[in-house]
Amino acid sequence: MVDFRSILVERMEYKDSILYLYCRTFYKVLGSDYYNKYDYNVYHRKVLKFKNVKRFEYYLDEQIYNFICELNDLQEELGIDNFSKIFYKSKKRNRLYIFERGYFGDFIMIEFKDDKKEKIVIDEEEKYLEIKKELLKILQSKKEKFEKNNIKMKVIEEKEDSYIINLEKGKRIATLSLRMPNSTRYYYIHYKQDFYRYDWYDEEYHTVSEIAKQLNIILDRF
Repeated sequence: MVDFRSILVERMEYKDSILYLYCRTFYKVLGSDYYNKYDYNVYHRKVLKFKNVKRFEYYLDEQIYNFICELNDLQEELGIDNFSKIFYKSKKRNRLYIFERGYFGDFIMIEFKDDKKEKIVIDEEEKYLEIKKELLKILQSKKEKFEKNNIKMKVIEEKEDSYIINLEKGKRIATLSLRMPNSTRYYYIHYKQDFYRYDWYDEEYHTVSEIAKQLNIILDRF
């Protein structure tokens, strides 16, 4: 997420000094037109989580003029002429400014407490744990079926951020991997079977229930 036109904040929640931003992020580029660069009917959903928040404000485009001095000061601090990205940090004020398309080109100001630095994370760990919980439930429900069909299941890796199993029936072998996303991959689940050369992995927009449904289908077909 770089271009401020590629994000829309739908709602915000604040609890225990943590601010959650529920967003749509747009990735399908239509062209170079300034106002219609992205297809706003195609999007991923993301949750941005900001810790150690002191206060925050949401401003409409028409209210920006009330803060023109602060924004001019931010431009001078960062050495920029205009705002085209999503995130801008002011070390001077210990604030983060988020510019998003909204309906009027809105922006959000987040001020952090002085004792810690802010952390921006997509709620990946929480989603990982939810997927793992669903996967373990599915595997438990299919235990009897696996035994009946002579399918051997073996856990080949179980760590804090990964859970990998092998399925084997005769010459048929498949590997189901659950991992925390990283810089080289955005997905949690990767299913690979040697026979029929079949691969499946989740997309960023898949919910936990959608992933669980697909896992059920995949394991039933083995």
